[in-house]
Amino acid sequence: LCKADLTTEVVGEFPELQGVMGRYSALNDGEDKDVADAIRDHYKPAGPSDDVPTKPVSMAVALADKLDSLTGFFAVGEKPTGSGDPFALRRAALGVIRMVLDTGTRLKLRTIKNFDDQLLTFFADRLKVALREKGVRHDLIDAVFALGDEDDLVRLVRRVEALQVFL
Repeated sequence: LCKADLTTEVVGEFPELQGVMGRYSALNDGEDKDVADAIRDHYKPAGPSDDVPTKPVSMAVALADKLDSLTGFFAVGEKPTGSGDPFALRRAALGVIRMVLDTGTRLKLRTIKNFDDQLLTFFADRLKVALREKGVRHDLIDAVFALGDEDDLVRLVRRVEALQVFL
């Protein structure tokens, strides 16, 4: 249901209405409001200033969509390069990171099917960038990541924050 609106001419003409049109269609078809909201919200966050989905159904669908794209593209060798990211995989990873951190959701990345070490490293790199953009010192980030426990994003960030407070 969350991708059904992609076949409409409205979304073809106005891509910014992806999800919005799907929500209207779902409500019109008698779907539950939480399902309709999840259809609308599964594209979020679209950028750094966009809100993340927080309702359980919306968050589950958004995480599933982003993680499915990431694991699928990495499995077939389509990874972002220094000069390009045609499938917006960096944005998808940052979306997962923001959802997990903003809601405090404990997600064991290694338990996700097809989540390999390359993808774990990709997530670690994205998290490091996000932390640096928030002004966290690189030596604190490196110290926490040196522990080798990159599977739980919430725990990683809490360790960085604890180290900041301690210092």
